[in-house]
Amino acid sequence: MLRTTAALAVLFAAVLGAGRDVPAAAAAKPAGGAAACPDPATIVRKLQERYDQTRTFSASVRQEMTVKSLGVSDVSEGTVVFKKPGKMRWDFQPPRPQQIIADGNTLWIYQPDDRQVLKAPFRAAFVSTTPVSFLLGVGRITDDFEPRADARGCTADRLYVALASKRGEDVGALALGVDRATYDIVEAAVTDPLGNVTTLGFNDIVRNVEVPDSTFELAVPPGVDVITPPGAAAPPPS
Repeated sequence: MLRTTAALAVLFAAVLGAGRDVPAAAAAKPAGGAAACPDPATIVRKLQERYDQTRTFSASVRQEMTVKSLGVSDVSEGTVVFKKPGKMRWDFQPPRPQQIIADGNTLWIYQPDDRQVLKAPFRAAFVSTTPVSFLLGVGRITDDFEPRADARGCTADRLYVALASKRGEDVGALALGVDRATYDIVEAAVTDPLGNVTTLGFNDIVRNVEVPDSTFELAVPPGVDVITPPGAAAPPPS
């Protein structure tokens, strides 16, 4: 469970660089529709600049998970809200409803169909030595990832960049698709060691608007079991 959530959080942390309210410098398209690629480090630098300008982020989200061994895909849709530092909320809709909420201290994963909530200290789930330190607002993409050329190359409209973990965690293969003109994220994906692929797409993006802290609270419904992973320490007081 936490493994899937970590993948989502890593991807979202990178996607946080996208948005519309702070104009990005437009990059000239190659003449004749050529598909030359900027250096991967340049792509990531521009993404980081967008992230640095972002305090809050909200969007509609579409997640597609493909299981390689079965050759099947599962699609879910919902919304996501993020607020620095370390606050996030994912709400996925039926047929597989799920809420993933972090208030900066505690991570909650609520699955209504199972009538259970998984509760863990946020910094234990996403420790500072992992790539998601970027999500907490205490790191930078290049602190944890090595930008590399993606096998898909680039097109006249889209730039692809792969991100390899510098710290050796088994987070799978990360990749981003970036709009060539604006450097907004248009695609984000993680491929796990078994070849399963989770792809996230975002629409209706809004950045830097006020988001109340109450957005990142979970009221556990009556009759729902709260499960704490073994060895999880209690979060510090708010």
